[in-house]
Amino acid sequence: MADGENSLTPTKMSELPEGVQDHGTFQRRFWIAQRVAWVGFTLILLACLLGLLGRNGVFSAETVASSGGEIEIPSISRWNAPDEMRVTLVSGTADQTVYVDARFLEAFSVEGIDPPQKDILRKDGRIGYVFGSDPSATSKIVFRLQTQQPGLRSFLVGIGDDVGEHSTVILP
Repeated sequence: MADGENSLTPTKMSELPEGVQDHGTFQRRFWIAQRVAWVGFTLILLACLLGLLGRNGVFSAETVASSGGEIEIPSISRWNAPDEMRVTLVSGTADQTVYVDARFLEAFSVEGIDPPQKDILRKDGRIGYVFGSDPSATSKIVFRLQTQQPGLRSFLVGIGDDVGEHSTVILP
């Protein structure tokens, strides 16, 4: 070793062969862009799994409890996509009515109801779907919906006299 050279210093990288260019800067930028895309894709997948982008998941539906039962309303839905509103009516001797208002029908069209309602009525500007009750068990009803317009939609929904304001985000 020559004087002044330290054996612990790293050796200088050899020169690239003639005609080969160093693309290290581009490769580092490409690596960073790739990692950012991976993080973005992971966040999108996580949002999908949690129900933040549509059907299914923890945040995709809101359950509203009332004295006559409970209603599971979509809190996040997709525009022009099918969705469901599930109603569970407690057992009783009298018929029960599920009410929605005109704003609900602007956000969703009712494509079908399983099992079908006994009757439909209008009361205080609301539309009521009347269902027969089963005195021995709870009744489960599924409203098959089709979303109509994107945006934040507020509407009234409830069972019997227990009707309240709720909202749904319909994503484009």
